[in-house]
Amino acid sequence: MATIAIPRDTIKDRPRQAVATVDIVVPAFNEGSCIGDLLNDVIMAKQDDWFQIRHIYVISDASTDQTDDIVQQVATRDHRVKLTRKQERKGKQDSINLALSITGADVVVFIDADVRLASGDSISKLVQYLRDGETALVQGGLVRVRPGLGLNPAKQAGYFDWILVDRIRRQKDLSWWSVDGRVMALSRDFYQHLSLPRCLADDQFIFYSCIQQRRKFVWAEAAVFYYGPPESIADFSHQWSRYFFYTNKSHQYFGEDLIAKQMRIPSLRRTIMSSIVRHPLCGLMWALCYGISRVEFRRRVDFERYERGFFWTRSEPLRIQEVEGMGDERALG
Repeated sequence: MATIAIPRDTIKDRPRQAVATVDIVVPAFNEGSCIGDLLNDVIMAKQDDWFQIRHIYVISDASTDQTDDIVQQVATRDHRVKLTRKQERKGKQDSINLALSITGADVVVFIDADVRLASGDSISKLVQYLRDGETALVQGGLVRVRPGLGLNPAKQAGYFDWILVDRIRRQKDLSWWSVDGRVMALSRDFYQHLSLPRCLADDQFIFYSCIQQRRKFVWAEAAVFYYGPPESIADFSHQWSRYFFYTNKSHQYFGEDLIAKQMRIPSLRRTIMSSIVRHPLCGLMWALCYGISRVEFRRRVDFERYERGFFWTRSEPLRIQEVEGMGDERALG
């Protein structure tokens, strides 16, 4: 039976509608430069009459910077903010498993620490799709901040990466290329049966489990969240190299039929080439950085760390002036 469906009004003197509980979970490792901004965004997020944000959990993966202190300071202003600190670093998958063992909410929303909410309605627009009692997984409408006029090749490449992902999503809601766990909402009847293995990427495991179980997935385009570009070519190449690593693992775990057939992308090369024609500078920087990541993958750089679930990269805060007035940039793709 669905766990969060809101009963319809059927009688004149109707009982008060049930209020669905929502827990926000922020996995964090050394996110002191970003965590405060995100928590402030979440605290100020609007709530509808049908749901209530009950807890805001930060799962600190044995952070060594000021992350824990900042979370504790914010917690003095809002009792919903809870810090769970792991004494030993065990990776993001372990943090998600820990969060799933703590929460009992009707909906759990995972948000990466370096993400910003585009508006006070972002969370409401994300979780509204779970009201039907059938949807298991909702992905936020992620928008990458423009790199500006700088010539940092990693930032240009990262922006082009987002252009590709956005175009691919418009062809197909969910594919192996567009899986992204920066912002996702899970229903209780879906997440309570999940246990993430350390050797698989958290987002790939959750999204592919949803497809494998034939559960309903929604891409919440209107639920906009901003995220920043990689700071260096090394950051970009690491992100793609570990993506190749975990995709290979997913092929082994979920089988070729699901990944190669159900998650395939029609006309991928044509989409890449047409995007390069429309955005030549960003596209050429992307091709360069992507090639470097392929070399890194073939050389098996950091494979041992990926096996243990250690794949965080350095995050830079998104300044409010960078995201204010951006509007919805999807048409640029």
